Amino acid sequence: MELGFILFWQIALMFVMMMMGYTMFKIKRLSSVGSKEMGAILLYVVTPIIIMRAYTVEYTAQRAFNMLIALTLALISVGISILISKVIYKEERIENFSSTYSNAGFMGIPLVQATLGTEAVFYLSAYLAVMVLIQWTLGIVVITGDQTHTSLKRIITNPIILGILGGLAIFFMQIPLPKFVLDVFNIISGMNSPLAMLILGAYLAQIQWLSLINSWKIVGVSISRLMIIPLIVGGLLLFVSNEYYMIKMVTLIAVSAPVGFNVAILAQQFDKDYFQAVRYVCHSTLFSIVTMPTLVILMDMIWRSF
Repeated sequence: MELGFILFWQIALMFVMMMMGYTMFKIKRLSSVGSKEMGAILLYVVTPIIIMRAYTVEYTAQRAFNMLIALTLALISVGISILISKVIYKEERIENFSSTYSNAGFMGIPLVQATLGTEAVFYLSAYLAVMVLIQWTLGIVVITGDQTHTSLKRIITNPIILGILGGLAIFFMQIPLPKFVLDVFNIISGMNSPLAMLILGAYLAQIQWLSLINSWKIVGVSISRLMIIPLIVGGLLLFVSNEYYMIKMVTLIAVSAPVGFNVAILAQQFDKDYFQAVRYVCHSTLFSIVTMPTLVILMDMIWRSF
């Protein structure tokens, strides 16, 4: 239960930072161009460095085996998300994508790091790798209805994938990093939550708040993303030994995160309903303040009782 309260505290802090971004945009001290450029820093610099930093640990056979467990659970979790979203939304493309892919990177990383420690980010990277690979292949087909937009180059050059590949090299080859580099990694890692929440606050400032609550479709996407999918995955994780408790909790936090930023980015890129995508991101993020800690507390109690 303590873990759930820690998670709630961290989400509350992130919400305050989001309101700062909202205010900065409203008083015209932050523009849509500025938030877009901040997003590029977050995606291309901060996130890959956080992932690589998590791999700067001593190699052991147990850690390597645990990574395999994390990868397996990630494949199952993302597969369940795809299946449920397809059943619920069928040909509703943006809704299908929004329900399937969580904000496991920008929100998951700081929450996992704060509640479970840096080593937990090591296991979260398995979920991120699976999600990114599927998101930039099947996900793009879902949102566009066109297979020609997917490519191997797009996947390989994704900054998260590059960060994971760099981290794996550091871990398996035990490449020693100078203290100066580690200090840089630590400083940049601290930028993740503030940047992500400032950007989301800027998103929120560009839409009417009433539009977040006057549509059952928006509410429905949040319910499927924040409740239905995490509850099913959490129930299945009951059958995984508590010997792998950290990996189970990492998977639960990743799968219960709100709608990912990429739905808005891709909707804009492929001329879909960008503002509707932003509404899904904002609505689910606001409600995740309640749903994520509640799910963590609930599943923690259930897992420990068996």
